[in-house]
Amino acid sequence: MTEQMTSDRHATWLELFFDLVVVAAVAQLTHLLVHPSGLHVAAFFTLYTAIWLVWTSFTVYANVASERTRTRTMLLGMVGLAAMAAAVPEATGAHSAVFAAAYLYTTGIASQGLTRSGRMVMSWSAAQRNAGLLPWIVAFWVDDPRWKLALWALGVAMTLAGAVLVGDDKDRMREFQDRLRERAERSRRPAQEFELSDVQGSHLGERLGLFVMIVLGEAVLQLVTAIGEVEWGWSQVGIGLAGFGLLIGLWWLNFRYGFDEENQTAPRFLLPAHLVVAVSVTLVAFGLGTAAEHATAPLPDLHRWLLCAALAVCLGLCALANRAWWCMAVLAAPIAVAAFGSQVAAVFTVLVLAASTGAFVLYFLRRTATSRA
Repeated sequence: MTEQMTSDRHATWLELFFDLVVVAAVAQLTHLLVHPSGLHVAAFFTLYTAIWLVWTSFTVYANVASERTRTRTMLLGMVGLAAMAAAVPEATGAHSAVFAAAYLYTTGIASQGLTRSGRMVMSWSAAQRNAGLLPWIVAFWVDDPRWKLALWALGVAMTLAGAVLVGDDKDRMREFQDRLRERAERSRRPAQEFELSDVQGSHLGERLGLFVMIVLGEAVLQLVTAIGEVEWGWSQVGIGLAGFGLLIGLWWLNFRYGFDEENQTAPRFLLPAHLVVAVSVTLVAFGLGTAAEHATAPLPDLHRWLLCAALAVCLGLCALANRAWWCMAVLAAPIAVAAFGSQVAAVFTVLVLAASTGAFVLYFLRRTATSRA
């Protein structure tokens, strides 16, 4: 039996409280890029994905469990996620065991919560059947931080691949139920019956949008803080205004043509796209803060590449999702600045990126006006 989640439902106060840990986690993750090395950049992407996967699991749990959502389960997950966030600065060093143990713990809590609710998620299997936990367990016996991080990266990649490829395979879900019944018969215990559940689309869209709002809020905070800590001149004012305009453009594009309550894209495609956007906006946030500190000087090469590439990916995904093929030409500007902007001032880089975002906004405004005419 498959239950279709059709009634509209909004995020609860408990879910919004849960999201406060994400605010701390995103702030901690950006600290890895202050003095970036290859290991720190790899750690940023891997740890971000792990934290996002945990957040996603609890979001899906609350989505399909609905009124059966347990406050205790959400708060226990919140504690585990807070431990992951606190361990981020030394996640590849002294606190690696804490981060990995908290990841395994929170993943198990979310999966157990779904099992107790009697629901089986069809469209995002990572919330209930995580195929990538084994590399995390093996990593406890690895001392080299590079190999440990590589195993973690393999684990999150396996989890994402499993969720995307399995999707809503009803036959595999039924096989899973049959195995549970066989185990219950062998142990002479009553078998728990599950309802195959789809996620409730408007609730999921709202939750994904709230996550994007969190990282946009981090971007505003970093930009305002950086501008407030430097001596003001025309270059600093230019970065402040252009950077704020860029963030307004990203907000408008994301909530008009990205993540909102009306987005009905299948979760196994929508959720990976959300991860890409969330990481990209976080990198843009960090890049704008760094640009404010180097307003009249060129951005460090790695920071420039991260900022420009992140914006290009974010805008490119928006263009692909909405089949705005002509917008792809605009992406040449941030890519060119990334490749050839080693000698230009940070203020020029931000102005080019803001102009690129503005071009996207204008294109979509014109397309909307034309479709209504």
